[in-house]
Amino acid sequence: MWNYYIGGYQVLHKYLKDRKGRRMDDARHYILIATSINKTIGVQKEIDSIYPDIEKKLIEFE
Repeated sequence: MWNYYIGGYQVLHKYLKDRKGRRMDDARHYILIATSINKTIGVQKEIDSIYPDIEKKLIEFE
């Protein structure tokens, strides 16, 4: 999850970097972001596993 990027930004790192020097009083929010990234990675893996078959069917359809 740490190495997950969106738009060129390492999400968890950027979140912490943007709050450097401040007290982390929103740890729950950070955990929710990490959980969302974890679930997103899982969904992306599912998509990646079925995409070749779908793409093949689309090419055959044309």
